[in-house]
Amino acid sequence: MQLDGKVALITGATTGIGRATADAFLDQGVKTLIITGQDEARLLAARDALSTRNIPVIALRWRADHPEDSEAIAARVKDEFGRLDVVFLNAGVTWPAPLGQIEAAAAQAQFMVNVTGPLLLVQALSPVLSNGASVVMNTSCLDVLGQPGMAVYAATKAALRSVARTLSVELGERGIRVNTVAPGPTETPIYGKLGFPDDVLTEMTKDVVGKVPAGRFGQPSEIAAAVTFLASDGSSYMRGAEMPVDGGWSTL
Repeated sequence: MQLDGKVALITGATTGIGRATADAFLDQGVKTLIITGQDEARLLAARDALSTRNIPVIALRWRADHPEDSEAIAARVKDEFGRLDVVFLNAGVTWPAPLGQIEAAAAQAQFMVNVTGPLLLVQALSPVLSNGASVVMNTSCLDVLGQPGMAVYAATKAALRSVARTLSVELGERGIRVNTVAPGPTETPIYGKLGFPDDVLTEMTKDVVGKVPAGRFGQPSEIAAAVTFLASDGSSYMRGAEMPVDGGWSTL
């Protein structure tokens, strides 16, 4: 198994890519899985659903815009497990806004959730990361593409990509690898949270699919497979790399 005996943490693991990755990590033999979410009811429901393999699943609340949550998680990991071997920084938000409708407060909040929060969590966890640990960050194919209405979101993901490069150098002396996975359009609940009418979402979907060489949206399990590889020792010669899983949108 790719993750046999490892202690792993996934942020935003209640739905979508995070939840699919939690299933994949359990299938690949993690020793302990720690999942986070913002909504306690959904978090506990996810924990209960995942706790079917005789592998401990720990549910901890983490809000990216609450730095104290990061410190609390780091303290809990240190006290109970002593180390972390894998971290998947998956949690993030998408708040589209075309030029002319971008609000400063919303832009700052999006940077806090997508960039500053994950960075502060890695900072808090760094003392408990085992030598040779793997940190995987969830960016987006839009960090290299131009898509109308996505200026702020794309900028946050490009910033997170830059963070991964810097942390790869800062943590590299301990053999800790930091890489990113860059999903393309993926069938997750996030699209239903954009606040658009159904007809607008339908047109948006048609437009996006028309740009993707694969001709479809990806499945969360397909992203999870890439994350699992980056989390495993099989990617031991990768540092600061970004793995696109976007149906060829950013490369063809």
